[in-house]
Amino acid sequence: MTDEPCPCCGNVDELASEIETSAGQWIREESVLDTELPRGMRVALGRFLGSDSIETLGEWACEVRQHVGGSISVEELCLSSEQTEHWGIVDGDQYYFACFYDAVILAALSDQPVDIHTVSPAGDTIEAHAIGSSELTVAPEEAIFSFGIEKTVEPSSDDSPTLEQGYASICPYVKAFPNFAAYERWAKRVPATTVAMPLAGATELAAELVRRAPE
Repeated sequence: MTDEPCPCCGNVDELASEIETSAGQWIREESVLDTELPRGMRVALGRFLGSDSIETLGEWACEVRQHVGGSISVEELCLSSEQTEHWGIVDGDQYYFACFYDAVILAALSDQPVDIHTVSPAGDTIEAHAIGSSELTVAPEEAIFSFGIEKTVEPSSDDSPTLEQGYASICPYVKAFPNFAAYERWAKRVPATTVAMPLAGATELAAELVRRAPE
């Protein structure tokens, strides 16, 4: 992969257009749910679930809902009893999370606006304001987030993996970054297969994770 230009020289779409995407590390299509994932991630997600490969994030979200017996609920989020760098504030109440993305899911579950705070692996502060699963504004505007899973993840010894196993294998690789270059530096160091997406589009995946089946 060639060196990327300085992120401040253009917006995230302009930067993405100059990134070599054959490695499958960047999803810039309109719908992140329907874009085919990199082969390594498809295989790892499938192996984790003890099934065939998982082709898209939309398929992954569907599998998660099936494993939890419906849409994700607040009780199934990575809530922390201690203060962390990842939190969301809704209706005056502050919730701390082990994984920043759970604050985005919290917004999808809530009828109230949610203010989201997180810190990248390099210590950069990223703020967001979410309204349900339809709107998310972020600062900096170039901020992106990653989704990933351990390259060597093994299938569950039970019939299906637990949420706790999912947290251990996936949550360490769901991070926010101020720009693609920061993500890429991190991605080269972690033992996981990862992809990056604009943080402003993070609500699409959250909405799919909490989607309820028609009654």
